[in-house]
Amino acid sequence: MKKLAVIISSMLLSTAATAADSYQSISHLGYTDTDGNDTVSVDSIYYFAPKNTMGPYDQFEYINKTTNVYGAYSDDDFGDVLGLGGEYFVEDFVFGAGYNNYDSDFGSSTDVFNVSAGYFFNPNLLLKATFVDVEDGDNSVMFDLKYNHQLNSTDYIGFTLTADDEFDYRAVNAKYFVDLQQGNYLTVEGTISDTDDNGSSWELGSNYYFSKATSVFVTFNKEDDYSFGAQHFFNKNVGLKAGYGNNWDDSDYDAYFANVSLQF
Repeated sequence: MKKLAVIISSMLLSTAATAADSYQSISHLGYTDTDGNDTVSVDSIYYFAPKNTMGPYDQFEYINKTTNVYGAYSDDDFGDVLGLGGEYFVEDFVFGAGYNNYDSDFGSSTDVFNVSAGYFFNPNLLLKATFVDVEDGDNSVMFDLKYNHQLNSTDYIGFTLTADDEFDYRAVNAKYFVDLQQGNYLTVEGTISDTDDNGSSWELGSNYYFSKATSVFVTFNKEDDYSFGAQHFFNKNVGLKAGYGNNWDDSDYDAYFANVSLQF
């Protein structure tokens, strides 16, 4: 009887492992309506190999290890932003490049280029350096140290330490992902940053998944900005996320936002 239970348990675990969904193309169409400003955005990323989900349709491994190209564009009442780039992974190395253009409706335009190189000390530890070239501005080098601590086959705690070459900017990001079993999942993510000129700030957010398709979320930061909302995937390819944001001390600020996900 015990042997039969072990066999059934192994079959269930194997089925769960093979049931993970995978995608190579992930795109978003977004709209945000705030007091005095409306923003329309679109972004897309293409991976050259399938990426498996962690259960929910929008959750993947903490440290990406898949070669990709991406593009993004947003437009609001003050200007528009265009971004292009990609990453290439070979053995224990990753190389990247990106371009951003900030075009103001008031006549100014700024180009920003970046190139990066990183090394995996092991599959869960990545050190990356990024050189940022700002048109008519100061260049800088940013360093990121990413670490993924796997708690079991599904749950993890991920950390990212970020600093510039002069250590004027420092930041720590941490994310906790847990499979609550029975089809429920939880994420908790927070970021603390500090700059010599502007002081410190922090942001905290969480997602609770009733299933891999349906979830609710909430965010809050040091400036008392908050947001909350829900997301639902109608099938494994199409999802809708909608929410509301405001400031706890200045309730005249309203933000309504919606985002359509297209994943294939």
